[in-house]
Amino acid sequence: MASFMCDIVTPDAKLASVEAEMVVVPGSEGSMGFLAGHEPLVSVLSDGEARIKPAGSGDTKSYVLQGGYVEVSADKVIILADRAISSDEIDATAAREQLAVINGKMEGLSSEELAKTTYASDKVWFETQLRVVGAA
Repeated sequence: MASFMCDIVTPDAKLASVEAEMVVVPGSEGSMGFLAGHEPLVSVLSDGEARIKPAGSGDTKSYVLQGGYVEVSADKVIILADRAISSDEIDATAAREQLAVINGKMEGLSSEELAKTTYASDKVWFETQLRVVGAA
């Protein structure tokens, strides 16, 4: 199968650069899959799991994404995510603990006060991690 490059980039760093056979990302309208030679596309990403099947390997790599965009050309997919982490690096216990802390901080806040924090976004980030590793 033909391959192409796939990069996952966050504001902090390039998380991955993989020669891939297939990439699946969470789009705003549902999952989108890309193979080599795909028509050019730019689309908004939803929070969720991106899966990359490396060229010549049977092991699909999984990443948790929060927000961002995907840019696709015939020979490259670039995932520009607000946050991203390899599913291999997720510590479900730590994510649950962080979620409990955030939920505690959110209690008693008005919607106006909540809007001034990143708690809602952080809550979704840890919930998404737990869902992807099957620990939700």
